[in-house]
Amino acid sequence: MPTTKYNTEKQNTKAQLDAYNALKAEYDTFKQSKMTDEEKQAEQTRLMQEQYQKANLTISKMYAENTFAKAGFKEDDYKGILENIVTEDPDKTKNLAETICNTMLKQKQDIEKAITDKIVKGTKTPPSGNNNDGGSDSDIEKYNKLFIEAQKRSDYPKMAYYTRLIQEMRNKEE
Repeated sequence: MPTTKYNTEKQNTKAQLDAYNALKAEYDTFKQSKMTDEEKQAEQTRLMQEQYQKANLTISKMYAENTFAKAGFKEDDYKGILENIVTEDPDKTKNLAETICNTMLKQKQDIEKAITDKIVKGTKTPPSGNNNDGGSDSDIEKYNKLFIEAQKRSDYPKMAYYTRLIQEMRNKEE
């Protein structure tokens, strides 16, 4: 039963809307037939002025969106302020959008610079040293100690082995 009631109400509403539209059209026709030439001309001028204003608003909005997009902003970034800066004057809107973009980009650069400076100031300078392609003084010292221990034990094969390793490390340094 509820669906039939809904369908009936829907049909009644549609019929009422159709009747309203027919009466409105009839009234507009009657109104225009009673208008003087001056009133008709004034009405035509008013309609053209409305169309002109709508066109200017559309152009202004497109200028502003284009300006923000060229500056690299996403639609979500500027969507909230767009309605506040769009005016009927496209040039004024474009200049305002450019000013806002320049300000936002400047702030972004300042923040990036501050973060970079903070990171750089917080980074400790690495200790100085020399890079000798894998061989270091600590390796040579380590092999010298092992050589001395092998010498104390009279372990000739190990002494020869560590001598060779020490010589290879020194050759790498050169």
